[in-house]
Amino acid sequence: MLVKNKKVVFMPDVHCPFQDKKALKSFYNFIKWFKPDVIINMGDLIDFYAISDFVKDPIRALKLQEELDEGRVVLEEVRNICPKAEIHFIYGNHENRLKKYKWSNAKEFNSLRNLELEKLLDFDSLNIISHPNGMMKYKGVIVKHGNVVRKFAGYTAKAEFEKNGMSGVSCHTHRLATYRHTNESGDYIWIEAGCLCKLNAEYLKGQKANWQMGFAIGYFKENSKRYLIETVPIIDNKAMYGGMLF
Repeated sequence: MLVKNKKVVFMPDVHCPFQDKKALKSFYNFIKWFKPDVIINMGDLIDFYAISDFVKDPIRALKLQEELDEGRVVLEEVRNICPKAEIHFIYGNHENRLKKYKWSNAKEFNSLRNLELEKLLDFDSLNIISHPNGMMKYKGVIVKHGNVVRKFAGYTAKAEFEKNGMSGVSCHTHRLATYRHTNESGDYIWIEAGCLCKLNAEYLKGQKANWQMGFAIGYFKENSKRYLIETVPIIDNKAMYGGMLF
């Protein structure tokens, strides 16, 4: 029986200017085909490398505007592909670097509206709904950037479920995983939604990152508590879903 569902795409860590352009192209091709009703950017769209605390490559350290410009291009591309979609933006820990920097180094600038992320990325013209607290709920499912990290894929999903006690989707770990739990209260799922950034971050110093490229999607039956959430891996620069490559 064909049922009417709301289609949702969960867009994980992009980390401009460290985005993987081939992964993003695959993501764009997928949403063009999928035609989601809702797109949730789950945070860390911008790396904010220039105002991070660790020792930085001096060539990149003074290119904050370029990071913002690249992030704006990503949001604009998503909006152009899905002009009617409801788009949400959840702050990640990297977006919070901007606030921390102002609080620590430029307190006098903290009240300037034009230095808020929503203004810097022009959310109004793109019709994007902002969630600065780092999470939202969609039809009873928590969607958050995440602040729990465990060693292996799936371990963080389990820890997030145990912390929140309900179904959810998070990113932050750059891993793809599904954790399911059943008890007397019902059936639950927690998804780790992967990443769309490069897998060779400079701070890894030659180590192979245990990260997986991809994203997540959901089908939410209208006027019902039923939903399906699943991961879409990106393998060799192509998203794989339903036997198709994007």
